Amino acid sequence: MRAAALAALLACASPAWAGKSDAGTTGAQFLKIAPGARPAAMGEAFSAVADDAHAVYYDPAGLARLSRPEATGMHDSHFQGIRYEFAAFALPLADRKDPFVKPTSRGALAFAIYNLSISGLERRGVNETDAPTDTFGASDFAYSLGYGIGLSSRASVGAAFKLIDQNLDNAKGSAAALDLGGLWTGNKLRLAAGARNLGSSVKFRGSSDPLPRTLYAGAAWAFDERRLVSLDVRAPRDGALELSGGAEYCRPFDSVTGCLRGGLNTATMEAAGLGGLSLGGGVGMGTLRFDLAWVPYGDLGSTFRYSLRVRF
Repeated sequence: MRAAALAALLACASPAWAGKSDAGTTGAQFLKIAPGARPAAMGEAFSAVADDAHAVYYDPAGLARLSRPEATGMHDSHFQGIRYEFAAFALPLADRKDPFVKPTSRGALAFAIYNLSISGLERRGVNETDAPTDTFGASDFAYSLGYGIGLSSRASVGAAFKLIDQNLDNAKGSAAALDLGGLWTGNKLRLAAGARNLGSSVKFRGSSDPLPRTLYAGAAWAFDERRLVSLDVRAPRDGALELSGGAEYCRPFDSVTGCLRGGLNTATMEAAGLGGLSLGGGVGMGTLRFDLAWVPYGDLGSTFRYSLRVRF
């Protein structure tokens, strides 16, 4: 049952409109599960927002806009005991004489870890039996090092190099990937474009599958410091175009700031029920912020993502 749930989850990470000839033709599908409760609540339309440590995934060019070091961690609670974890640390390379004031020409570095895991999978051997012989687990890791640098006061570029390590029982697979991104920031409008998971195929027990390469473009419009809307378009290797949109509204209450978010993502619309919808919120106090997101997958169940971020 858990193996079927894991396969269904990874299928949901693939585009909902993928044709039969395209779906399932790439490996390391966990790389398409977007991290962070805030971006997830906004339907993953975050490439043009990219204003925190999550930029290392959504658009590494956004790292150049960070003015203070920050760390973030996420726990993603899936159905059937599937777990997804993410952690990142971003460090602007500011001048010592002028720290934490504005982005500098030295850019910013970020390190991130991604992990999808499940345990207790039943082993039944070649012939189907009523009782399993024992159990085993599966675990996927990706280690990412990103860098973003400003080309001007409005334009920046970035890249993130990833090492991928997959384990299924006693079988192992590995690969290397590169993410590239560009970001333009105006007074209210932000535009982004780039590519994710460019690189070698995943080699697993003598066979190999290409990485889930994805081209993306995004736009965001900030009405003011409280209200934000965003839109992303993605073209994955293994399917048709994906569209996602999101909105965020934040309001300060004395020393606390509360946020509400919502989004729509065509990549998960194939799931029955409320598939494609996402909702969430967050609470910030000083340099700390806690965010949560609810992302339903129809009959499979719902996923809940919790993130904690601290700026130094």
